[in-house]
Amino acid sequence: MTYNFTDNPSPILSSIVDATTGTVGLKDGSSQGDLITTNFTGSRISVSIQPPDGWSLDDVVWTSGGTGTFDVPAPGQEHNHEFTYTVSQNGTTQTDGGAFKIKNGGTPPPPPT
Repeated sequence: MTYNFTDNPSPILSSIVDATTGTVGLKDGSSQGDLITTNFTGSRISVSIQPPDGWSLDDVVWTSGGTGTFDVPAPGQEHNHEFTYTVSQNGTTQTDGGAFKIKNGGTPPPPPT
């Protein structure tokens, strides 16, 4: 799955229930590019997961720890964050996982001379 949230400090990853299998999954977004540009003025990104319509989000566990708020990497760098999430509806619980990329498309500083 890919998501593109260029310069958004609070992106939301939407989840859906597949009509044919009944399983929960992340909704596919547009292709990722440089997600943080030189126009971005913040230093952190807060990611949240949106449950499917009619479902409740019970838990999100970030593999690297934390609460879904991450520092913006240095210019030219990219950080990947894996996670699992659990949703429920009427006594049915489902868990899925994914990964979230924060890529700073700024120009890295020149090497020391």
